[in-house]
Amino acid sequence: MKNISVNFFLIALLMSIFNCKSQTVIIWGQKNPNLPENFLSSGQYYYKDVNNYLDNFTGIWEYVSGNEKFQIILTKVIKYHVIVNSFFNHNFYEDGIRIQYKKYVYNNLVFESPSYNYPNFRTEDGQKLEGFFTDYGRLTRTVYYPKGAGGGVLKQGGEYFHPSCTIELQPLTLSSPPKIKFTLDIGETVGEYRNPAYSGMPTFSIPNDVVMTKVP
Repeated sequence: MKNISVNFFLIALLMSIFNCKSQTVIIWGQKNPNLPENFLSSGQYYYKDVNNYLDNFTGIWEYVSGNEKFQIILTKVIKYHVIVNSFFNHNFYEDGIRIQYKKYVYNNLVFESPSYNYPNFRTEDGQKLEGFFTDYGRLTRTVYYPKGAGGGVLKQGGEYFHPSCTIELQPLTLSSPPKIKFTLDIGETVGEYRNPAYSGMPTFSIPNDVVMTKVP
């Protein structure tokens, strides 16, 4: 039984090594020549953080306003296997950043967003991180079809807002810790985001367009 277990481990290890060597490394934001038309669906390509740009962003960053504190936790994810069996038919590997956020009042944790294992942020230059954010605390409302289309409920209870997010490194100084600029944007999206039911409500439940400081 012990020999079977050892053999199984060796086979799994060899398969893992073979899998690592079978990927062709490519880099976000660079010209990667001779890529086949279907490279994103072949399972043979790996967007690797060769220059360790993602390391510039990892850690805990916070913004404090009065008795309220907003934190984001940025974690690097290595060689995540992206598989999307839909219209896009994606099958590739990538390094990226996953995000989680927390809200405090008088240093008491009042909200903590879920933490996922997949990355949803990328960078091409090590200075700007771009991806998508979920505002879990944003008050949602039921969305209805227009009366001209027959009326009725389109989305019961609405859904979370999913704005695009940009995180930019700020110039370093000798007198202060590293800083980033945190920005959310829903652009000119129509539909639920522009629903009259949201009139008079804040766009997001968290701070936006703020400079955040890295926590030691």
